[in-house]
Amino acid sequence: MARDYGFLMIGYDKPDMIQELQNIIPNEELYVEEGSDDYGFEDNTHVTLVPCLDKHFDVDTLKKEVKELSKYSILLSNISKFDEDKFDVLKCDVGSYNLIDTNNSICSKFPTYSEFKEYRPHITIAYLKKGMADKYLQNSLIPMITLNPRCFIWSGVNEDGTDLDIEWT
Repeated sequence: MARDYGFLMIGYDKPDMIQELQNIIPNEELYVEEGSDDYGFEDNTHVTLVPCLDKHFDVDTLKKEVKELSKYSILLSNISKFDEDKFDVLKCDVGSYNLIDTNNSICSKFPTYSEFKEYRPHITIAYLKKGMADKYLQNSLIPMITLNPRCFIWSGVNEDGTDLDIEWT
């Protein structure tokens, strides 16, 4: 099924601490929907830089709007959650001035359609059944973890309606 929107993301290698946390979460606690692989554990470690752009957005325009990839190193600071209606999103909060600056710049120039108006960069760890995330929360990670970016990722839709994923460095 084709996406409704396009997403600009930055890919990172999964840190050991996220893999170790995923290893201790029982499958019975995961939120899943039959016929969908959108939930459960997040295997594609990334930070969404700009959500909900037009799904046919010109990738070359995006490439002009981002800084050099190495500028998007991030600091993982704690483990928190988003409360959604049907599930909890277990996540690592991310610190990076360049993420926030680039998000603000792109969102001020191009229309976005996200229901979330405040940009809160994070790495999703897992989608859990309601109430299951609380026991995994941590106010701070010691030592803090720095991740270096691997690539930019554009997830959009081709003109023929099929999903389009483009990576670049």
